[in-house]
Amino acid sequence: MQGKAEIKQQMFDHIDQWQQSGLSQKAFCQKAKLTYHIFHYWYKRYRNKASEPASSFIQLNVSGPSAAFHAELILADGKRLLFHQPVSADYLKALIS
Repeated sequence: MQGKAEIKQQMFDHIDQWQQSGLSQKAFCQKAKLTYHIFHYWYKRYRNKASEPASSFIQLNVSGPSAAFHAELILADGKRLLFHQPVSADYLKALIS
């Protein structure tokens, strides 16, 4: 029995094949013997995955001079970074440059 991750990868592989085939979704599903509504469900998940921004976090150790204050940084995509401990202006400047 296949796990969820294996099914997801298999369907994403089908979507990649479909995109390269030049066929309509319906024609590809018929050719590959896939159920159209299941293919469409996975295509929606595939698109949502592609639109998610990739992000990762690293540990930052901050020490230094100058005045420190609590801060909120709002990114272009609307996400917010809240600093609940004092951070220096130099740190914030380095973070956004």
